Amino acid sequence: MKKFFANKAVRKAFVIAASFAAAAGALRAAPVTAVTAEELKSVVFRALGHEVPQKYFSQYDGALTRGDALRLCFEAMGWDFVIKAVDQIGILPEWPEAEGISYLARTISPRPPEALASALDEPLGAEALKEASDWLVECAKSVHWKASFAWNGTELIMIKRGVGNPAGPANGDMKKGVNEPMFAALLAVDMKSIPCQIATAVMVGANKAPLATIAVENFGVVGGINGGYFAGVKPIGVLRRQGYTDSAKFWPNRSAFGWNERGEYVFIDGRVTASISNDHSFDKFTEVLQAGPLLVKGGVPAPNSEKVHPNVLNFRHPRTFVGSNGRRVFWGVVDGRDSMHSVGMTIEELRKFCAQLSLTEALNLDGGGSSSLWWRGMTFSLPSNASDRERPIPYAVLMFEPGAGVRQ
Repeated sequence: MKKFFANKAVRKAFVIAASFAAAAGALRAAPVTAVTAEELKSVVFRALGHEVPQKYFSQYDGALTRGDALRLCFEAMGWDFVIKAVDQIGILPEWPEAEGISYLARTISPRPPEALASALDEPLGAEALKEASDWLVECAKSVHWKASFAWNGTELIMIKRGVGNPAGPANGDMKKGVNEPMFAALLAVDMKSIPCQIATAVMVGANKAPLATIAVENFGVVGGINGGYFAGVKPIGVLRRQGYTDSAKFWPNRSAFGWNERGEYVFIDGRVTASISNDHSFDKFTEVLQAGPLLVKGGVPAPNSEKVHPNVLNFRHPRTFVGSNGRRVFWGVVDGRDSMHSVGMTIEELRKFCAQLSLTEALNLDGGGSSSLWWRGMTFSLPSNASDRERPIPYAVLMFEPGAGVRQ
């Protein structure tokens, strides 16, 4: 009798175990409820508070993966250019892990939920839609990202914040705008170890040429940026390169930046310097360009507008600038005129941005359609021209590998 009950108990245990195993197998085998792009878009648009036209999205067919869903969310916020910029970094041998979607998911704040950010090749389940919506609601309030990539004495820094709105004005809403889109790229350079020189388009057989063209036609170039103002094909104000003065006329009341091969540099205040030709203290600076206005001086905002037109000062535009924190020189670009990607900055906003970067000296350079930044064979700024192409410029500032320099 005991043996009978023992066998019966064993059989019952086996039956129960088999039932649990079957149930678990059924759960594992249960298909995830597929989510399409259109279904996710409706959630995204409600969370962000506005719709986004199809032209801003990639083509999505069938059920979405989690990676697809993340990309769609980033595209809806106007972060497509950042994805492409990080993908460009991933081409370089030093950062094979820099893949746009996954890299952003790890480094953006606020971070996306695990239901979106993990196992990117897995199907997106309908149960993740609520978490995606909650994350996007937070992003609509405030979202920001910063990344840096250092190589051979230069450092590329990219900063992105805000959510784009295709229905908004290209330069944003300066009165009511909240969490508006902004993208900036900077090259931080140790001027003592990295030669920086001014290169003209004439060296590549043209009066004007895009920054990328000027850069690739010179040997050993690491980075580059557009310089000061120009009219037609001629620079406005002083331009000195490799000790040779292309333009000697000092632009009244406008500030300038000068440097030499020893890494010495100076920010020249246009309010106190009427000319550099008669002041031999500036002779040692073999590279000088003039622009303005001065943004920061001695760690405080420079109040002088330098008689720049109010539209240039007070409206948002793409900006190019150069600044220093006392250790390195920062050459930077802020994209603009794009309500999805980046609305640009006023001069006052640029001054505040320089303060956030802890720059103690800074000078505004030529902006608008001229603004462009290039590093290691790739452009890390988005042209604001209607053609989406870089504006040809008469000269650029190039950063070289040690021992290299402008083609003579």
